[in-house]
Amino acid sequence: MQLWGRSPPQVGSENTDSEAWTGGYVADGFEPVAHAFQASILSGQALGAACTIMHRGETLVDLHGGWKDRSLERLWGANDIALVYSLTKGLTGMAAAVAVSRGLFAYDETVAQIWPEFAAHGKDTISVGEALSEQAGLAAIDYKLSLENIGDEAAICAAIAGQKPNWTPGDFAGNHAYTLGWIVSELIHRRDPKGRRLPQFFAEEIAGPLGQDVFIGLPDTFDRNRIARIEGFGMQDLYIHHTTMPWPLTFEMCLPGTLAFRTLNNPLILEGPGALDCEAFWRAGQGAAGGMASARGLAALYNVFAGGGERLGIKPEVMANLAEGHRFPRKGLKDQVLTAEMYYSYGFEKPFDAWKYARTRSAFGSFAVGGSLAFCDPEDGVAYAWITNRLGTGKWDDPREKLVRDAFYSCLENHS
Repeated sequence: MQLWGRSPPQVGSENTDSEAWTGGYVADGFEPVAHAFQASILSGQALGAACTIMHRGETLVDLHGGWKDRSLERLWGANDIALVYSLTKGLTGMAAAVAVSRGLFAYDETVAQIWPEFAAHGKDTISVGEALSEQAGLAAIDYKLSLENIGDEAAICAAIAGQKPNWTPGDFAGNHAYTLGWIVSELIHRRDPKGRRLPQFFAEEIAGPLGQDVFIGLPDTFDRNRIARIEGFGMQDLYIHHTTMPWPLTFEMCLPGTLAFRTLNNPLILEGPGALDCEAFWRAGQGAAGGMASARGLAALYNVFAGGGERLGIKPEVMANLAEGHRFPRKGLKDQVLTAEMYYSYGFEKPFDAWKYARTRSAFGSFAVGGSLAFCDPEDGVAYAWITNRLGTGKWDDPREKLVRDAFYSCLENHS
């Protein structure tokens, strides 16, 4: 490995924007990845970012740079964390895989067998696998969420159980932007001998044993100075700075009554995702959008799955399910919320024809609003995490992130 970067700028000096710093290390032959990472930082396209990439257990890329907030006074450190939005879904998928491997429930079991109240309004045949693959039609719920009540899982799960589906379950899939986390949390709570919910289960069974700074529900003891703060966007930015987000989604997110509006603006009505970057949300343990993590921690967790999952006791048949993927919805891959195709599977997103983010179809992971991406590819042995605190306005393949990923795979091919 070789160190990469240059000396940090003097905090408070003039022209700090042009002095944005990058550091870390890359393996010999992977220097183009560092150049690609550095480009977005030095250009100002990313306020701050971090990227860690592992291959067959070896860390080949470990980079960080830029600033932790808009004051341009605090440098992003190697072990700093940030709110990672929907990358949390992948963490919840990991927790479900551990639960299935421990025999708490099965992917082909119906949710109602575990959670009888869930059967209301014809939801009795929905399997755990379908629910985890965002086919249950519970993307938008009628329960009014706020930062004050978003941690009340018992009340929210009762509302989800009594909810009429947004579409016929199994016909379609759609981004369960928040509800995926609560569904998995309730399943674990109902079957775990200790009665734990998702935040505690994840901490004690995954992040804790692996010693990684990845949290679903930030503990009071964590040093808040190590949090990179989010620079978000407003709804107007989706129009002014439109990139790859589908125009139908852009419009529907701002139209009350549409499924996209009801899903993505509850709890925050047109405030934009940056408003979630606050103490109340960090603590809540929201299992679909509230995770806090470092790039190092995310890559380390995905590396366990890239290597077969044995360190977490993941059974081979569970790994096979994750690598093969859940069956497609009956009426195709068009996401009923995001208005574009997406392949959801067991809590993760998988490559498909329109989005081949990895070299093999065995990969699984998650992308997040703003551009962050984390995944593993068991066949290829890759674990990847790129996170940022300046949210982009695209769909997936954020150009800042994709530049790094493309450079990595090009280097990997040259060294294969």
